Amino acid sequence: MRNLGTTLTQHSYSACFGRFGRTSDNRTVAILTQIRDEEGHPLTDHVWVKLQNFCFDEAPLKKGERVFFSAEPYRYIKGVYKSRAIKQLQSDIGLRNVIFFGRECQKN
Repeated sequence: MRNLGTTLTQHSYSACFGRFGRTSDNRTVAILTQIRDEEGHPLTDHVWVKLQNFCFDEAPLKKGERVFFSAEPYRYIKGVYKSRAIKQLQSDIGLRNVIFFGRECQKN
């Protein structure tokens, strides 16, 4: 995980699309993997993002397809669960204010 320093602002990123999912309140989310900043440095291994600003109408996304977006990274504490009991707390990175602006379509 990359050191974000103290200032977290909107930046451009790329990631691989994993799959769509649903939250407990039935909102659509997507898992993105291999998140990298505009210089190619890794930010985090995966993140779930809301799709309120998702606008790729021309064709459905495929697993592994590269997407480009801007977002504001933030730190949060998550619990690592084992048998429904929190065994450990870890710092992790999330993304908010995600705005998708491009994709790299895979060729069949």
